[in-house]
Amino acid sequence: MIVSKGNEKVPDITVIVPVYKVEDEYLRECLESIMRQTLENFELICVSDGAGERSISILNEYAQKDSRVRVICQENQGVCAARNKALRAAGGRYITFIDSDDTVERDNLKEAVEYADENNLDVLMWNMYRCYPDHKTVFAPYTEDIKCFTKEQKEEVQFKCLVGILPFFKCPPASADAAGSACAKLYRREFLLEKSLEYTKGLKRAEDMLFNLQVFDAAERIGYLYRFFYNYRQLSSSATYTYRENGINIFTDSLKGIKAHLDDKKKGELYYQIYYMRCMFFFLESMDMDYLNPLNPKSLKEKAADMKRVIAADPYKEAFNNLKNDYLTLPRRIPLFLIRHNMVLTLMFFYSVYRITQKGK
Repeated sequence: MIVSKGNEKVPDITVIVPVYKVEDEYLRECLESIMRQTLENFELICVSDGAGERSISILNEYAQKDSRVRVICQENQGVCAARNKALRAAGGRYITFIDSDDTVERDNLKEAVEYADENNLDVLMWNMYRCYPDHKTVFAPYTEDIKCFTKEQKEEVQFKCLVGILPFFKCPPASADAAGSACAKLYRREFLLEKSLEYTKGLKRAEDMLFNLQVFDAAERIGYLYRFFYNYRQLSSSATYTYRENGINIFTDSLKGIKAHLDDKKKGELYYQIYYMRCMFFFLESMDMDYLNPLNPKSLKEKAADMKRVIAADPYKEAFNNLKNDYLTLPRRIPLFLIRHNMVLTLMFFYSVYRITQKGK
């Protein structure tokens, strides 16, 4: 559908690509996959979020060749600020986000826009491939097209968003494949504007989860297209796995935002149980990435003391006190028991052994 605004043609969709640290080859592959789309009436906004000169040069090259491409440059402020800046500059009827090292299939934009138009959707989701160097796996929260979610399905997709890919959650609405990522989705721009929906400034982890929880709560019409359009590149060198001083704070900021949303919307007990599990998952992930990281210069005693301070403060204290064993598998009940009994050194040893047993699985 082509909509005119005066003498100006309104793009069917705005594609937003934040760019920070990305290999030249991957960035070109991403941009080429967008420019090859069968839908021609789109605009592409690339936000250089403190990207290097080589990346900016590549972006400008595409902008000079095609008037549909716009480049916005800012000092590094994080993906939330980059996406928000692009959202405010966007002119398309719909919005979609693509990461700068990922690619999309040729019919992605065309089929997504047509399906959203046909069903008058605020939000549309679709499948993705997780692409490893030597293989790829499917990632699909649902198994068939859904023209418009029922009230029950809308609640289910919020559970899927909050659960993420937690490996120890045993609630029926959950699946191995989550719905929290901003990628592989389309958002109606007027809906986002009407509801004042944008990213929470400053978040560095789970920013998509909080954004989509807010989106799913506000949306009246959510749909699902069972198509594998998005290719999510799995990079072992991802910053997610590098050591960070006080890395737990990155998780804590996001958890506080999620908790505030649940409180504001007066969510039921199951939401909070999933949230408490999310707190536990982030705590264990930080233990793995930060406290047990070989690059952490602190002594074992100092690491244990740091972890005890985290356990004694909210949001983790509240989560560990209220999380029910009913939703945990045995390998996760053991850490919860050790945490509740302040047996941090034993927890660290248990997790180190558990991590070794899980390698290659």
